[in-house]
Amino acid sequence: MFLRKLGILFLLLHAMVAVFSLAGTWALYNLSQIPDWDYTAVTFWLGIANVVTGVLTAVLVMAHREGWRSTLTLLVLCMVLAGGMELLGTTTGIPFGSYSYTDLLGPKLLGHVPYLIPFSWMMMLYPAMMLTDALRLRRWLRPFVAGFILTIWDFAMDPAMTTGFAYWQWHTEGGFYGMPYVNWLGWWLTGTLVAAVFWKVDREWRGDWEPIALALYLIQGAFMAGLAWLYMRPMATLLWLVAVIAVMLLVWARRHQKATTMQGVSA
Repeated sequence: MFLRKLGILFLLLHAMVAVFSLAGTWALYNLSQIPDWDYTAVTFWLGIANVVTGVLTAVLVMAHREGWRSTLTLLVLCMVLAGGMELLGTTTGIPFGSYSYTDLLGPKLLGHVPYLIPFSWMMMLYPAMMLTDALRLRRWLRPFVAGFILTIWDFAMDPAMTTGFAYWQWHTEGGFYGMPYVNWLGWWLTGTLVAAVFWKVDREWRGDWEPIALALYLIQGAFMAGLAWLYMRPMATLLWLVAVIAVMLLVWARRHQKATTMQGVSA
């Protein structure tokens, strides 16, 4: 239980970072008098804190539920596969489109991908995989659905993170608030790849339900959706909201069906 309690602590810190960031962004664009701060530096440290607290939450909670071997396996796969795809994307434009990271997420691997980015994939892929298991799908279908549930995060994140104090920039025009639509295909393919390899090589995964992982998925997604709304990109917020509600309803229905079936059997 120690790992889960520690995970809850980092989740609370994660939520505090999100609330402070949203409040600060609103104040920056709506109040006439604001503190005389270096807002580029503030944005830098808030971005680092967002990723670090989120990743630590995911790692600790997954280690509690699934064990350290499964947790480290997923973390390494995200570093190698998702990190490799990010490096490919920033150097060739495949499979996400042409983009580059700014300096707001710290030092970069080979000058292209911030070291924190591959870890952030694990932060949201673990909850996406847990939600996928709750849907009780056929084994071959699970990686594709996990990749989609992960991609929902980017419905709002990309529009939010590429304006204001931008963490990365697109080198294209048009699309969805300047983002090429192929980016979502790249996200889906990458999430599907990591999930498929993980479920192939890891034999200890149980897919246990964990409310803290669900809370992490919703807090991080709502944070990005809120930023997109504040940055006057409402379609991103609404698209994320509709997709998340649909997934949550499906998960609730499956879990309710399972609970009803178990009650019937026990009776």
